[in-house]
Amino acid sequence: MTPLEQALERPEFGSIELGIDAEETDDHIEETIKGLATSEAEEGVLYRTRDGMLVAIVSPSDDGATLAYRTAPPSESATRKASKLLEALRPYAVEE
Repeated sequence: MTPLEQALERPEFGSIELGIDAEETDDHIEETIKGLATSEAEEGVLYRTRDGMLVAIVSPSDDGATLAYRTAPPSESATRKASKLLEALRPYAVEE
């Protein structure tokens, strides 16, 4: 199972489809939140806090990119950062 599939099966993650490609999504993330650690995975790019907590995963899709983002627990720094990413990328969301 890929990191994206694993994240999407966890109740503390949500996802949205974006109408922009993964590279443009990465640019928006870097502009929105400074200092996230990134690592390449089979399915895309993983974004983590400096202490290693997963914030989001960006994966290329047929028509753009998929953003999997942390939704809980609300008190965690990683969840607050994910909320900022979601707000910044919501204008690019593809309605299903």
